[in-house]
Amino acid sequence: MSTTKPKVIIVGAGIFGLSTAFYLAEDGYDITIFDQHAYDSKEGYKLNPDTTAASVDENKIFRASYGDEIDYQRLAYEARAVWKQWNDEAGPGKEFFVESGMLRVQHSSRLSDEECKTLANMTAEGLRDTQYILSNDDDVRRATENGWVNKMLRFTIPAPQGDGTESFEAVLDTTAGHVFPSKACEYLAGKLRDQGAMFILGPEKGAFSSFRIEGSGESKRVLGIVTKDGTEHTADLVIMACGSATPMLVKDASRVLEATAGSVVTIRLPPRDQAPELWDKYQSENWPVIIGHDPDPSGKDVGSRSIYSFPRTNDGLVKIGYRVTKARVQERHAVSLIEDIFFAQYTNYVNLPGFDRPISVPLHPGVDDTAVPIISIKAIKTYVTTFMPDLAALPISATRLCFYTDTVDNSWLIDYLPGYNDTLFLCTGGSGHGAKFTPILGKHVRDVVQKKPKTQLTHLWRWRPELPLANGLEEGPDGPRTLDKQVRATSEDLKRAGW
Repeated sequence: MSTTKPKVIIVGAGIFGLSTAFYLAEDGYDITIFDQHAYDSKEGYKLNPDTTAASVDENKIFRASYGDEIDYQRLAYEARAVWKQWNDEAGPGKEFFVESGMLRVQHSSRLSDEECKTLANMTAEGLRDTQYILSNDDDVRRATENGWVNKMLRFTIPAPQGDGTESFEAVLDTTAGHVFPSKACEYLAGKLRDQGAMFILGPEKGAFSSFRIEGSGESKRVLGIVTKDGTEHTADLVIMACGSATPMLVKDASRVLEATAGSVVTIRLPPRDQAPELWDKYQSENWPVIIGHDPDPSGKDVGSRSIYSFPRTNDGLVKIGYRVTKARVQERHAVSLIEDIFFAQYTNYVNLPGFDRPISVPLHPGVDDTAVPIISIKAIKTYVTTFMPDLAALPISATRLCFYTDTVDNSWLIDYLPGYNDTLFLCTGGSGHGAKFTPILGKHVRDVVQKKPKTQLTHLWRWRPELPLANGLEEGPDGPRTLDKQVRATSEDLKRAGW
């Protein structure tokens, strides 16, 4: 019996690729990881202007609030336990996960249907005591006793939506917080090198160019990849964990995946000695992650993701992101009613050689216009004015379009691609909620690679071309979310973070 370890190529050194590589390496697989970004350089995974990759980021939300999707809730708590183990390994001041709590602000003075489903599942799992409803006197009492009441923030519903007397309902989730994805990627990459994994990184030697394919029809197999420098690399299995680049690199997957961009801005606080009250207020010990929900023109919920913000970083940066579950939103603020209907996830459709239709691809910083659309800036200004008015007069110091990979139903795509005799595997489709699962995602990917019995989650992640196009993928290049239809923000628009 051969003792040769299976040789695996993983294309993509982000969260999906590294987590997968880590768990496969634990089982003795011979791993080589490729990426077009030189993550082994001095900058490493540090956020920089030359990337739109979602894995390279200062912070991401950790939450287990998933409405009625209890399987993702359970998976999040599985990941949370390992985040805390990593914190213990790293030591004080070097945490990967900050338990700042998260305030889920509702779109009105009442709990939304989605929130009620979340609370029902939290209760069913014995976790109701970790959730604090702003309007519930018993919860306020418990929060006071447990030291959380300072994060049960009350925000007045602004005109014209409110009359100035009502506040947004909110739920403080004390199990939530934020994680540091760039730091986690560095950590996993270091662990993998210790395990003997090989990294081939950079815009030439690390960049995927094509598959090496043998045979045709029922005998077709992938033998490896060719990189941009022309080098051929051989493997028993190729795993494509390429994030938003996957649709352009794996033609077969281009109809069921879409690269979409969320908008991110940062506000730099004045120097600590000039504004000590702001540095104190917005530190994670005193300020939670906040997700705000707005109604669309028909009065329905936007969904589980809208505009969100984080406590300040150690450098005094407050990050605000805008990524809606592809729903239309009507912007309202205290100054006037803006009738713009806008979209928070943008697409970038292009015609590529070998494709019979346009596909959405990530932008190339330094080549493409990466300015954030003005309609996102308007929405963020409304958010700041409502939830952080003492930051409204500060300028927006930086903006970013962060590219994700969306599926037709927001569940990931983790499965063998049919037609290649189990030699080509997809690990992608994070749909904006993958980072929080970094410590354990690869464990479940490994189960699929090894064809272990399917669970409810791995069933959700299967190759599923039979599903109708939805979640915005049905719009294509003619839809309203394409970046070429957007007016971009200018430096003048960024002079104030609020109205």
